[in-house]
Amino acid sequence: MKKFLIIILLGFWSLNIFGQDYQFYRVDTLKSKIFWKCDKHNGFFNLKKGGFVLDKNEIVSGLFFVNINSLQVKDLDNKEYSTAKLILENTLKNEFLEIKKYPDAYFKLEEIKNIENDKYLIKGDFTMHGITNCIEFTANIKIKNNKIHLVSEKFIIDRTEWGIYRMSPKRPYIDDENGWTVSDTVEIQINLIAIKE
Repeated sequence: MKKFLIIILLGFWSLNIFGQDYQFYRVDTLKSKIFWKCDKHNGFFNLKKGGFVLDKNEIVSGLFFVNINSLQVKDLDNKEYSTAKLILENTLKNEFLEIKKYPDAYFKLEEIKNIENDKYLIKGDFTMHGITNCIEFTANIKIKNNKIHLVSEKFIIDRTEWGIYRMSPKRPYIDDENGWTVSDTVEIQINLIAIKE
């Protein structure tokens, strides 16, 4: 994964070296979030690194890394449910997402198409839990004052397509006396800010 990022970044820099009209916008990791909702719980991930490449103010490429260990649950109050919140976050990180083995996920933009005004259709490869699948979603993108602000519409992914089967209705545990399951569908919304280098 690190080698892959180095190759992409070298590609960004080489475009500028040869005098082309390309610009690089680096993701603001403090202000960007990936929001998620599954069953009755919701929360967010932070971005680890990444950015867009633009040609004459049009996005032509993008690569973004998600810090899986940054997962937080929003719907449980820190004071009232601090223990329950910590247990749930640790369960999601370690038993579902296996962060020790898969600490990062990443999205590589493959195609972006303007639909109307500031609305775009975005397609790309999303790698999580060691598996890559193509996803697509629509997003509102504004490029202004050396800043890109992308807010996607909410879209659904099936976690089992990335091999995350813990408590899935598709693969119930034989020794689970309670028969508890967690929905396979996860609602995602991206709020991303990138600043021109």
